[in-house]
Amino acid sequence: MVLEKPILPLLEWLRLNLPTFAIGLIGVVVLGLLIGFLAGALRHGPMGSLRIVLQTMSAALVDFRHSSPRRIFAIARLAFQESLRRRVLVVFGVFVLALLFAGWFLDPSSKHPARLYLSFVLTSTNYLVLLLAVFLSAFSLPNDIKNRTIYTIVTKPVRPWEIVVGRMLGFSAVGTTLLILMCIFSYFFVKRGLQHSHQIAPQEMVNQTLDIDGDSMEQQTGESSLTMAHRHEVTVGPDGRVSVSNEHDHTHAIAETPESSRDGEYLLGKPKGFLEARVPVRGSLRFIDSSGAPGSGTNVGYENKYRKYIEGGSLAAAIWTFEDVRPEDFPEGLPIEMTLRVFRTFQGDIEQGLTGTIQLVKPALRDENGILIGPDTSWRSEEISFPAQDYTTFRRFIPRKIEARDPQGNEKIVDIFEELTDPETGSIEIWIRCLDSGQYLGMAPADLYLRASDRPFWLNFIKGYTSIWFQLVVVTCFGVMFSTILSGPVAMMSTLAAVVMGFFKNFVFDVASGELPGGGPLESLVRLIQQVGQMTDLAPGLGTTIITRIDDVLMLVIQTVSYAMPDCSIFNTSGFVAYGFNIPGELMVQHFLITLAYAIVASIVGYFCLRTREIAA
Repeated sequence: MVLEKPILPLLEWLRLNLPTFAIGLIGVVVLGLLIGFLAGALRHGPMGSLRIVLQTMSAALVDFRHSSPRRIFAIARLAFQESLRRRVLVVFGVFVLALLFAGWFLDPSSKHPARLYLSFVLTSTNYLVLLLAVFLSAFSLPNDIKNRTIYTIVTKPVRPWEIVVGRMLGFSAVGTTLLILMCIFSYFFVKRGLQHSHQIAPQEMVNQTLDIDGDSMEQQTGESSLTMAHRHEVTVGPDGRVSVSNEHDHTHAIAETPESSRDGEYLLGKPKGFLEARVPVRGSLRFIDSSGAPGSGTNVGYENKYRKYIEGGSLAAAIWTFEDVRPEDFPEGLPIEMTLRVFRTFQGDIEQGLTGTIQLVKPALRDENGILIGPDTSWRSEEISFPAQDYTTFRRFIPRKIEARDPQGNEKIVDIFEELTDPETGSIEIWIRCLDSGQYLGMAPADLYLRASDRPFWLNFIKGYTSIWFQLVVVTCFGVMFSTILSGPVAMMSTLAAVVMGFFKNFVFDVASGELPGGGPLESLVRLIQQVGQMTDLAPGLGTTIITRIDDVLMLVIQTVSYAMPDCSIFNTSGFVAYGFNIPGELMVQHFLITLAYAIVASIVGYFCLRTREIAA
């Protein structure tokens, strides 16, 4: 799973974002007052405009203070009923229809079937719900004003603030109802789609003789029946225990065995490992280059720089440092899981993958550049080899007692938490190396972690849909806000633009800030007309200078707008659910606070726009 930004603790996240939000809120207030003053000055003069602005602010304070929850609830109920009359349940019907026919198109031979099913239901739900929110929120108020049905409300003692907030709540309630239904149907669709079993007959088992401590023992091995385009290797040990290999991200338990287990047919039970919610403990990553000096990893030519690579058959290593690793959290040992990438300079044996090694090392004293200070006094465990294959999660449990060597090279069995972990900070290092010369292993900070525990999958699934609900509320608030001042089609396009800009906020900001080549809107238009590439400079001259100066102003406006738009990509937690990781509670709280902030700002802006529109009317 790609995790480009670390999940910050809540207090640290608030410390970094609260000042930014306060500055942005003050900027919105000042900009709104300035626009209102200038618009009023054109009609009533400066003093008249100032008086109107002060009266509007005074009336707003009265409206906010005397708002009635009962009237807000009544407006929300009307918005809910109005949405039902518009047959919004058709969206749910479309979703159910998509689930019914999804089995025809989802590849049953996929190596990651759970990831495929979960990504499908979460993505389809996300798009359907957001489109519904856009159309409901953007057209309702303009249509009421156009058809003059709004007069039946505004002639009663209802304040503009109550109209705006009531409609936001009503439309959000409609989307919430549909989202709950989609969540329930999606959950059972995924469970049913992944449910399967295998059989294996005793005549298909092959006897093998094992030499264990000089004693000859027999075991049986065989393959299960073919189901969902895969088989499992089944092994019956000398003690009669049955083990099933992990294929396509899952394994099985023996559901039913006759009394004479080797004389009857084995039935593999429900799949295990498909639907998980792992709680990872993540560390920081640094690299050592092929000469053994501190480095930054090798770039093998990919445009995406998320992952760095280490060279095989050299001193290059990737080092994860984990803090506060305590024996009470991992009493039996360290459960290590990792998903590395493979880059081959020649084909080799693809079936076996590349060979890497894991080594536990006690952290040594280093400076900020990673250079060792003084002699190396670290204990190092034995190197444990593992096969590395693309898009495959490797799991290895390191027991507490492990063979290690001291700084003098003496080897003995030690306790991980006594000799390989710093007693004060609880930090430990995990070194990864590649043994195959000419081959490379790629990794990012989130690619290796300690599996601390597991959470219920159904709860994690609900968290994923809650993140979609946060997006629903934000889009609904923006749609209602735009509809207070714009016509229906224009409000819809503005809301869609906000959503699209939100999903690609980082890209838009990079273009507007000049991080990406190609220039601003006018320069890009000139390049299209003249068929000039992005990396080629335009011919110098007065025209180019004028275009550049105008683009500087336009790019500043785009930066400001993109900065104000909600970053919808941060709400996307489908990767956590699809890849089997628990969505942290701190992340959910952060998303809730972001949603609340945008809802407050959008409702205030919508209130003033609607009040101004009524005064103008």
